[in-house]
Amino acid sequence: MTVTAPLYAQILGGSWNQLAEPLRRLHGTDSITRAHGNLRIEHGRHPLARLLARMLRLPQPTAAAETQLVVVPRADGEHWQRTFNTHRLETLQYPCDGELAERFGAFEFRFRLEASGGSLRFLQREAFACWHVRLRIPARFAPRVDAREDPAGPERIQVEVRVTLPWVGLLISYAGLIEVGEMRS
Repeated sequence: MTVTAPLYAQILGGSWNQLAEPLRRLHGTDSITRAHGNLRIEHGRHPLARLLARMLRLPQPTAAAETQLVVVPRADGEHWQRTFNTHRLETLQYPCDGELAERFGAFEFRFRLEASGGSLRFLQREAFACWHVRLRIPARFAPRVDAREDPAGPERIQVEVRVTLPWVGLLISYAGLIEVGEMRS
């Protein structure tokens, strides 16, 4: 495996240094990174949101899911494995045209990363459905991902992720504190 620079450092370029230390620890290594914490998980109340949450096998709502995060660098990006209680959710993140692409099942989301005041915002630019071909989903029909990470201490990060659907509203959100822990090659 050949990794030139950590994925987020590549994408953020000169603004990488604006991230607070715990965010640089999470995103700035070419080793396996682990984090853990407790996150609140909510689903939307709309019947379609509940149905889609089941179909997509999203984690169940709870006030405090024991959460584990393992980030594994790869030559083409990073493999993110999130475990909420016993439920695993995996994505692939990789660079694409100067932005962060994240693949979840048949969906790909593109984000512009914005570092400011130590925090990191993920500004969604596009969404795609990916089967045999990649099809751009028009913005008015696309799921919308709003995410941010804020420093919350020397090794802690406040995480907030919210996914909404047009005409339906909230699909899922999760938020809480994670602590960046053991890192190993």
